Amino acid sequence: MGVLSRIFSHVGSGSTTGNYYSSMNEALLRLNNEYTMLHYPYYGSESDSFLDAQANLTDYCISLLPPLSGKELLEVGCGNGVQAIYLHEKYSPGHISAIDLNDGNIDIARKEVEKKGIEGIMFHVDDAQALSTIESNSMDFVINIESAFHYPDKALFLRQLYRVLKPEGAFVIADILTRNSRSNRLKNRWKRKMSYHHWPLSNYEAELPRAGFHKLSTTDITREVIRGFSCYKRWLREMKRSHFMEDLILKLYYTIHTRVNMYLLRTRRQYVIFVGAKPL
Repeated sequence: MGVLSRIFSHVGSGSTTGNYYSSMNEALLRLNNEYTMLHYPYYGSESDSFLDAQANLTDYCISLLPPLSGKELLEVGCGNGVQAIYLHEKYSPGHISAIDLNDGNIDIARKEVEKKGIEGIMFHVDDAQALSTIESNSMDFVINIESAFHYPDKALFLRQLYRVLKPEGAFVIADILTRNSRSNRLKNRWKRKMSYHHWPLSNYEAELPRAGFHKLSTTDITREVIRGFSCYKRWLREMKRSHFMEDLILKLYYTIHTRVNMYLLRTRRQYVIFVGAKPL
C-alpha cells in the first residue's frame, strides 16, 4: 500500500467497522513495527511501552481465572490473533480456539502463526452469537476482550457462551459499557455503521444469571485504562520515523483516537470486567 493510500485509509477509518480494524492494524504495525493487540492499554507503570500496557490488560484479565495450563481455551473476538499468540506463549493452554467475524483479522492471524511456526492455535471466521465452529461443553475457559460491544444480541452471545463451556468452566468478559442513555438520530446511524451496541451495566446484571451463569465478580477498571492511555505522547515520541507526511498523519490519527477514547471513558462509558462460571 502506498503512502497516499495509507493516509486515506486512516482518514476513512471511522466509516465502518471493517475500515476501522484495517486502519488500526496498519497504524499499530507502523507504530510498533509489528502487529499488536487491538485492545485498550492498562496502566502498570510510567515506563511501560504501548505493548507493555496492552499486555497488562490481558494479564489482568487472565489473573481473574484459574490457571490455563493444559486447558481448552476459546478466545471470542480474537482480532488479528496477537493476543492468542501471547496467551499460547505465556500461559501454555492445551489448545486455543480463536474466532472473529472479520475475515481480514483472521487472515492476519493465520499468517502470523504460520510465520512463527506456532502450533496449538486454530483460528476461525465465526459469529460470537452463533459460535458455529465450537462444540457444546468443549471449553474450560472463554475470554472475550473488547469485542462484545459490537454484538447486536449480547443475550444470545451469553447463551452460546454457556453452551460451549464445560460444567464448572469459567469466562472473563472485558467490555466497554454505556453510562449515557441519551441518544440522537445522527449518532445512532453512525453507531449502526460501526456496529456499536454498548450495554449498560444493568443489562449484564440481568442477563448473566438468565443465561445460567454464576457471576463471580464485576470489576470496573475505567481509571486504570484512562491512565494507560495517558502515556500516549511518550509512545508517539518513541515511534520510528520513515516518511514525514505519513508520520504526521499517523500521529494525528492516533492522538485523536486516543483523546476521544479518554473523553468517552471519563464522561459516557465505563470499562468493566465480568467473571463467571457455568455450574456443575
